[in-house]
Amino acid sequence: MNDIQGYQNGPIETGASRAKEMSPRAYNLVMSALIFLGFCAMGAGAYFTSTMSFARMMMSGAALPLVFGSFILTIVGMVMMSAAASKQSVGLSLVATCLCEHLWPDGVVWSCQLRPAYINTAFIATAAITFVFGALGVTFPKFFQRVYGIGFGILLATILVEIVLMFMGVSQSITDLIVIVVFAGFIGYDTYVATTVPPTLPNAVLMASNLFVDIINVFLRILNILGRRD
Repeated sequence: MNDIQGYQNGPIETGASRAKEMSPRAYNLVMSALIFLGFCAMGAGAYFTSTMSFARMMMSGAALPLVFGSFILTIVGMVMMSAAASKQSVGLSLVATCLCEHLWPDGVVWSCQLRPAYINTAFIATAAITFVFGALGVTFPKFFQRVYGIGFGILLATILVEIVLMFMGVSQSITDLIVIVVFAGFIGYDTYVATTVPPTLPNAVLMASNLFVDIINVFLRILNILGRRD
């Protein structure tokens, strides 16, 4: 499955005092920069895994250590992110976000052997969804608070349905659309949460990581839909 929902870790308020607060502008700048770097890493991974060189590596088995190693290190990064939130550790949070953002694409997007034009389209669509739902999350926070639990339940149900459909060999375009809508809602919710936490560097990294998980799931699902056109 492509979907790995973030911990949705809230910051540990008691630990927030151990990290120096930043100005709101610096806090937003750090978050934006980390999400931008995540987009760059996502793009690099997508383009690399769409090349014939990577396809030959997969056929020969040479890319398997990269795939599984990247996936494992990403899980490690998510665990480290949880510890960083608890300890409000700047260094640990930066290492964790590097593992989550820069190794994620190489470990997951390898299954999307698509033409560069499709990758460009997916990027534009993902960026638009991120911008629109991020703005909606700040504008209508109560709505996203109410629907978050519902969205998480829908996501779990959709994943179960996909597992059944996968064994039946049934196309999953509709479930891809459902997951895109759900994670778009998560983008709105996580954007709202990012405005409510103390503006510390560990919190900025944590919020950026949560948003990145939402964004990459939207991106991968759009790639899935585009890939079925061929």
